[in-house]
Parts: sequence; C-alpha cells; structure tokens
Amino acid sequence: MNNYFGIGLDAKISLEFNNKRDEHPKKCSSRTKNMMWYGVLGTKELVQKTYKNLEQRVQLECDGVPISLPSLQGLAVLNIPSYAGGINFWGGTKEDNNFGAPSFDDKKLEVVAVFGSMQMAVSRVINLQHHRIAQ
Repeated sequence: MNNYFGIGLDAKISLEFNNKRDEHPKKCSSRTKNMMWYGVLGTKELVQKTYKNLEQRVQLECDGVPISLPSLQGLAVLNIPSYAGGINFWGGTKEDNNFGAPSFDDKKLEVVAVFGSMQMAVSRVINLQHHRIAQ
C-alpha cells in the first residue's frame, strides 16, 4: 500500500475537487487556489452531511476482529504520517498505551475516523488524537 485512501466524506471531497480541476484547470492552478476549493467543497459538506452515520453502512474488521465504530462521516486508512496535504491525522509519531508509533515500513496500517469537514480543517492547525480507530 502506498500513502492512504479514504472512504466517505474525504473521498467525496477529493473526487469533487478532481472533477473541478478537470473541468476548469485554470481555477486550480496554485496551492492557494486548491486549498480554497477544498475549503469551499468542505463547507458544502458541512451543510449537506452526505455521509452522516456512515458507521451504520460500513463494517470495519482489523486482523479478523470486528471494530465498533463511533458516529462518523468517513474512514481514512493511512500508511504514512501525512494526510490530506500534510496533516498528521494519526496525531503524533510516538507510541502510547493503545497504539505503536506509525511507520511506512512496519507492515501496519493506521485507521482513523473522519467526523466531519470541520474536524479535517481544525486538524490542519491542532494535532488531534481522538480519531484513532485501529492499527
């Protein structure tokens, strides 16, 4: 596995951004413009909540063990500490009582919850750890 993939909210926003970039390449010609478009699309999802209660529609199983999911709008499966343009969405690089330190070569994937577009925006500024699901 390389990098990460998302299910739900973040995947929808990424797809909509990609479609916008394909339709209007000049509107997505700089990092600043791209961040603006992600903000617009994230704000739209803040209102629409397309994937509200996603935990009722997906089942997560890690190493053969079913994982109970909190109320969420998406899941991200990571193999690198950077996500969505540089966010450390796992929330740190050190071990704690529940999880080991993430590493791209440890043969483990990190699974994190996406609670909404506001959480994704806040995570750009604050190193949150409350969205770890499994490793």
